[in-house]
Amino acid sequence: MNESEKIATLFEAFYDGECWIGLNFKQVIKGVDEKLAARKKGDAFNSIWQLVNHIIYWRKTVMIRLQGVLGNPPMPDFYQPDQPDKQSWKETLNHFEEVQKELVKTIRSFPSAHLDNASPMKGQTNYQLLIGCLQHDGYHMGQIILLKKENVSSEC
Repeated sequence: MNESEKIATLFEAFYDGECWIGLNFKQVIKGVDEKLAARKKGDAFNSIWQLVNHIIYWRKTVMIRLQGVLGNPPMPDFYQPDQPDKQSWKETLNHFEEVQKELVKTIRSFPSAHLDNASPMKGQTNYQLLIGCLQHDGYHMGQIILLKKENVSSEC
């Protein structure tokens, strides 16, 4: 297994495999409905929905950067619909799954010999870009866990 395949395997584990941090994304998001996903503590805080879309946004950014372009995807960061409903939440989770598959495919096909090359972000290699994305995802998944626990315990 080459280095790119190893990194892709880490992203697979993060999504629905044996994740080193104990829980994977699908386990964490299980039981989160559209109401819980949209709930915010206040204007200064993000909802689970916004965090999921933020992860999507940055995964798409990583795929753009792996093509040698310093750019961002044509979607808003931290997006949450004004009228969140069950169908929109389902579409967000489906979008996450599509981006997951696309990212893993992109990483698997990325030449391992290019991992130490500079990414479009000054001072960062492609390897740092990918591992940074994985760390970013884990950080925000931790926030999702806390929001989920907080909201579930406040309903009791």
